[in-house]
Amino acid sequence: MTDEQTRTIDIVTMGCRWVLDVSDLAPDDADAMAQRWQRCVGLVSAPEALRLEDEPISVRVYEGDAPTDVEPGTVLAGAASAERVPYALSREITRAGLMRLRGRATLLHAAALADPAGRALALVAPSGGGKSTATRVLGTRLGYVSDESVILLSDGRIAPHPKPPSLVIDEEDRFHKEEPAPDALGLGPTPSLPRLTALLTLSRDPEVTEPAVEEVGLIEQVLEVIPETSSTWWLDDGLDRLARAVTAGGPPARLRYAEIETCHELVREHLERAAPVDPTWEHLPAKGADRLPVDTLSFSEDPDGVRVDDGELLARAPWSDAIACDGEVLVLAGPRPLRLAGPGAVIWRAAGAPTTLDELSECVVAELGEHPQALDLTRAAVEQLLAHGVLLRA
Repeated sequence: MTDEQTRTIDIVTMGCRWVLDVSDLAPDDADAMAQRWQRCVGLVSAPEALRLEDEPISVRVYEGDAPTDVEPGTVLAGAASAERVPYALSREITRAGLMRLRGRATLLHAAALADPAGRALALVAPSGGGKSTATRVLGTRLGYVSDESVILLSDGRIAPHPKPPSLVIDEEDRFHKEEPAPDALGLGPTPSLPRLTALLTLSRDPEVTEPAVEEVGLIEQVLEVIPETSSTWWLDDGLDRLARAVTAGGPPARLRYAEIETCHELVREHLERAAPVDPTWEHLPAKGADRLPVDTLSFSEDPDGVRVDDGELLARAPWSDAIACDGEVLVLAGPRPLRLAGPGAVIWRAAGAPTTLDELSECVVAELGEHPQALDLTRAAVEQLLAHGVLLRA
């Protein structure tokens, strides 16, 4: 709601409560800002909407020079000109929300739309990959959940982020975007408590003659989604949650299309028939001392390589999370994923306790079969894993 005396707007978005202080804006600009965020204003009075943060987050919105009389803990959001303030506000709310929710939810850089029952479809793509366009087009026949951030809990519930969609004005100026109200774009109603029912990665290809939903491998899909997440390594089961998300509607899949306008029926049908599949992967969580601290951003690499001597004991380096599927292992260390296959996958799994090179070679042979140079191949794989920091000398 907008208070005519104090010029504040109370909203709920990303599962958090926010108080937007727009008293520094011209009255007409403040009123326009309230209209842009009307979907989030509506969530204030929706008791079923997720509340992940009880303490309201204060945001002071300004035009021109940043104010200096700011209360501690207040988020500042503004720009030099009035036309740039709306996007600056959206950007700061999203940034602050992602920081506040680290380690509490899967944070996807994705769009999300939902049917009238609240069954949500997440659309994942890198910046410039078509999320905003897909939201604007497909959202005229589906409900609007978010155009850029999906806050996903482990049970599939989503905290809506129905901010004003950010539409590109100038391809050369990424900080200059139009921010219309969702209603102004004709986007469907925002459900108070959507649930993830399916996830698709977007692949726009001008050569495609007929749009299609194509199955992809689990590891491949998770690897495509990881760069579009925030602080996944803060979760003890971050990779396992991503695997569940990409299989929420069936086998992992991507939407390939030339023009998103041709995808209305295809997307509707995919959402209607979506059903989760039984896990095809094994979760390999890091526990206790095996868990990499969240402030560690990657394995310690040795790009110059290493040499393994016979009789040395080798063991896994601490990691954030891992999953195994179809003979491969995907290991996450901080934000960095590492895909292991063949001897590398076998060695990593066998090195849960200090193990010698000969013992690791026996494991490789038992898993992959006899080879006249098994020991040399195992040594080469171990040295690569040591160089990447995935293994350590124990």
